[in-house]
Amino acid sequence: MVGQKIINYFNDIIMNIKLKYLLYSFSFMFVLMSCNDWTDVEPKEEFDMDNSNKTEEYYQALRDYKQSDHAVTFGWFGNWNGVGSSLTSSMAGLPDSVDFVSMWGSWRNPSEMQLKDLRYVQKSKGTKALMVFIISNMGEQLTPPEYVEKGEAGIKEFWGWVDDDDVAIESAIRKYANAICDTIKKYDYDGFDLDYEPNYGHSGNMSAHPDRMLIWCDEMSKHIGPKSGTDKLFVVDGEPQSMPSASGPMFDYFIVQAYWCSSYADLDGRLDTTIENFKEHMSPEEVAQKYLVTENFESLASTGGVSYRTRDGRYVQSLEGMALWNPIINGKSIRKAGIGSYHMEYEYKISGKKGTYPFLRKAIQIMNPTVQ
Repeated sequence: MVGQKIINYFNDIIMNIKLKYLLYSFSFMFVLMSCNDWTDVEPKEEFDMDNSNKTEEYYQALRDYKQSDHAVTFGWFGNWNGVGSSLTSSMAGLPDSVDFVSMWGSWRNPSEMQLKDLRYVQKSKGTKALMVFIISNMGEQLTPPEYVEKGEAGIKEFWGWVDDDDVAIESAIRKYANAICDTIKKYDYDGFDLDYEPNYGHSGNMSAHPDRMLIWCDEMSKHIGPKSGTDKLFVVDGEPQSMPSASGPMFDYFIVQAYWCSSYADLDGRLDTTIENFKEHMSPEEVAQKYLVTENFESLASTGGVSYRTRDGRYVQSLEGMALWNPIINGKSIRKAGIGSYHMEYEYKISGKKGTYPFLRKAIQIMNPTVQ
């Protein structure tokens, strides 16, 4: 009888050890599986920011990932209204591993619902949100309406711009740059995306003058971007190859609208023009590492882009091709900055595809296969 009790005692110990081992193994697998939410798991329509089923350990790992050295994922996010009946219009519905977005047409005067959505992705997911707009002329987007009503003369009056007075013009330009940075602070955005397209219908008294744009960049770079000593981003999209050469080191990323891109050769050629533009101030490798390519999902979200020929002769859709593409500099492959899409929210649900953002999630996995 005593011997049997001893046997039972040791059997219980063995069972407890096995149970603990199984629980540990299950917990470890759960952590790994939960990381799949970064790219693979579809968010629920009735998502509740205040009661997320994801752990703080999960979010900390996600934020650590975004601070690591990796190819980033970006998009212009439009039609934003915060969490509502559908996550299509909410940043909470984006794939967790999206690094940063530019708020296309919806950054001004965010509502309480939008601010709640913004703070959630910033604080929990580490996702950055940038102001963005086209700059052609002095004071665009930020001149008070009563001065805009007076026309060009009223706008110049407000900013202190005096034609043919270089000192007054420079002062006005710096005042304008500081007004943008003050707006970033007001709403606690994470930086600014300059949409620069002087050769595509947006030439004006700022964009058509490289010297003026350089003054503006210089003032902006005191507050945001790699020269500022802050974690605020300063990026340029559209025509980085047309920006003043000395502005290159002031930007975190050169975002290229490589829309309807059909091959790696197209991307190579675009990059070459940007390298040439900044060659007096940046090495080809430095330019390549800041180079981020994007597709137009306002038109192509349903297909993931157009047919694209890869460097090794395969054909894939263009967003996938952009994810596969890396520049070749002096015979060496250099990792690009990343990829993105215009009106990324149009890809939220695609007929015939499982989950949300199917093409973007696939691109993320291609660039960062270690992301679970």
